[in-house]
Amino acid sequence: MSDEDAAARLYAEGHTLAREGRWPEAEAKFASSAELAPAASLVWLSGAIACWHQNRFAEASNAIEWALHKIPIRATPESERGIKCFEADDWRGVEMAFRQLLDKGPVDTPTFLFLAMALIRQERFAEAFDQLLAGYNQEIAEADSDPRRPVA
Repeated sequence: MSDEDAAARLYAEGHTLAREGRWPEAEAKFASSAELAPAASLVWLSGAIACWHQNRFAEASNAIEWALHKIPIRATPESERGIKCFEADDWRGVEMAFRQLLDKGPVDTPTFLFLAMALIRQERFAEAFDQLLAGYNQEIAEADSDPRRPVA
């Protein structure tokens, strides 16, 4: 079995466990899948969701950041300003920049994910989870439309 096939199997097993609410086990499957397919953004985002359900917000934020390393970020004045704020740990600045991009459109996965991380750092967890799920769903849609984009 190739690493890609093994990663896909682990990813599917993780989702089965997640549907059963077995979050620690799901997280472990997603982590194993990520080791075999580190470029698969959806694996990282699934891991972030599993961490979230265990109230492990710092770990969820780390997984979101790993996913962002795998997803193209559209260069706009807002995204560039938001990334500079991110590098400076200015979470309110990150939020403001990416909210402007959210309002301006078109919206892509990184917009939601940067917002999720900024809101986590501000301990606004309910809002952050909404952004994480929006980013996850957007990434699924983008992966479905681009067969070259690795998912698992």
